[in-house]
This record gives sequence, structure tokens and C-alpha cells, in this order.
Amino acid sequence: MNEKLKPLLSINFKDIFWASDIYTLIIIGLYSLLAIILYPVMGNADDLLLQNLLIAIGIFAIATIEAKFNSGKFISLSRKLYIVPLIFIIYTQVQYYIRIINPNFYDEVLAQWDYAIFGVNPTEFLHQFSFPLLTEWLQISYLMYIFMPLMQGIELHYKKRDDCFKEFAATLLFGYYISYLLYFIMPAIGPRFLLHDYYSINQELPGLFFTDYIRYFIDSHATIFPETAITSETINRDCMPSGHTLITLLNMTLAFRYKSFFRWIFLIVGTSLIFSTVYLRYHYVVDVFAGAICYFIILFLEPKVRNWLEKIGFKNIR
Repeated sequence: MNEKLKPLLSINFKDIFWASDIYTLIIIGLYSLLAIILYPVMGNADDLLLQNLLIAIGIFAIATIEAKFNSGKFISLSRKLYIVPLIFIIYTQVQYYIRIINPNFYDEVLAQWDYAIFGVNPTEFLHQFSFPLLTEWLQISYLMYIFMPLMQGIELHYKKRDDCFKEFAATLLFGYYISYLLYFIMPAIGPRFLLHDYYSINQELPGLFFTDYIRYFIDSHATIFPETAITSETINRDCMPSGHTLITLLNMTLAFRYKSFFRWIFLIVGTSLIFSTVYLRYHYVVDVFAGAICYFIILFLEPKVRNWLEKIGFKNIR
């Protein structure tokens, strides 16, 4: 037998998968099942099933190469970074299923809850304190939702703290995937559409230099294009709970746990980001509360899931 083929023939998937791999395979398995069930009414079910098959094959392949061969720095880094595009791919998939499974909107309910708690609509109340420099800072902070986890992940990689990276990836992916599932319960598109005139936001909340560009970038990645007709049907339902709050809190907590070089930056920018979700009219306050509640649940629950995976034989969890 060719000696180079022996590692391929001796694969035990319980030896090579990380918890983050398992969470991803489970979630794409669930969404593939939904695509099969909804096949008669989903025009793109074939595309989604093929996409998920390719993702699964890719995870199997890169986990095997990294674990069984002397794969080098590029594969080692790719093994960790493949989750970044997957987060956005799976987020996009969720929106197709939500539109069919729960086509209702709960924005009015969420706005009523905010009003019942505060006696005002928080986004309208905060407008009196707005000024361009603050708006600019908060819009940049909001964009950092994408980059702060990436910064911490790369730092852990280059410090060769693989045990911490595995925990970091598992915790964040668990958070992302749980929030995606919770979107099905109360789909909502946010106060900038219900309580405000979306087309006037650049005039009502002007920034200085980058605000308009950042808004366009964020909106275009959420299927919102100001130059075209926008309807509630074209907007992603991703408000309840606030994933920005959930993931930012998880990232900040882990940064202090690992004594990250960026931990104080994450604290300042992350706190600004959470405030910006309401100030910039992306979220209702109750969305933020829900994201914070999910944060505590995931900090408690995810380690127990990892412990259970170890007990049933997965050896590469930590």
C-alpha cells in the first residue's frame, strides 16, 4: 500500500473534528433538511442543497488534511479561517427559510415593548442627542462587528494558542447559529423601517467622512439597495435577537479571558457598537436585551455541549 494513502484510509472523524466543525455540520444538515421539506415551494432548493454538500465536503477535506498530514502554515490558517465566509453563507441561507416558515413581521410588537418599557420610542428619543462626530464613531463601531472577532482569531493563531482558538471558534459559532435559529421566532426588520423614513437617514443622522459609505456597505450585504425600490419582502429579517450584541459580548469576554492585546480596544469599541445598534436605528432595545440574555445562556450552555462531545469520543475538541 502506498504509504501516503495510509492516513486517508485510517480516518476516524472523532479524531479530527473540532467543535466548530461539528456545529457547522449540524446546522447545514438542519437547513438541508428544511430545503428538502420545503422543496416544492423553494425555487432555489437545489442550489442550497448543493451549496451545503460542498460545504460539508470542504469541512471533511480540510479537517482531514490538517489532522493527518504535515499540512504547513497555509492549511493551518485556512483550517481556522474557513468559518469566516461560512458565517455569512449560512446567514444568507436562513433568510430564504424564514420567508416561508414564518412570513410574519413582529416589528410593531417589538416597538410596543420598547415603548411600554421606556415610555418613548428609544430611537426617536436618542435623536435629540445626535451629532455628526458621534454618528461617525458609532457607525464605524457598528462595522467593527465584522472585524473584531477576526482580529482575535488571527491573534490566537499567530500566538499558537490552538486550544484557545478552538474554544473561541466553538463559542462564537454556537452563538451565531443559535441567533440565526431564533430569527425564525420573531422576524423583524428594525426601527429604521417601521418608525423612521429609511431614505432620510443620511440627512437625519449625518456623519463626517465614512458614515454614508459604511451604511451602504452594510445595507448592500443585507440585500438593501437604496437606489432600488425597497419593500419589506426584500429586507433581511435579522433583528430579534441582536446578533451584534450577542457576538460582541462573547468576543469581549473571551478577549479578557485570553488576555488579548486588543481586549481594551474591544471593550471600548464593543460597548459603542452595542449602543450604536439602537442609536443608528438598526435594532429595538428589546433586541439588545434578548441578545444579552442569549449571551449568558451560551456562556453557560456551549461548554457543556463541548464536554458532552468529548464524553462521546471526540478527541480534538480542545
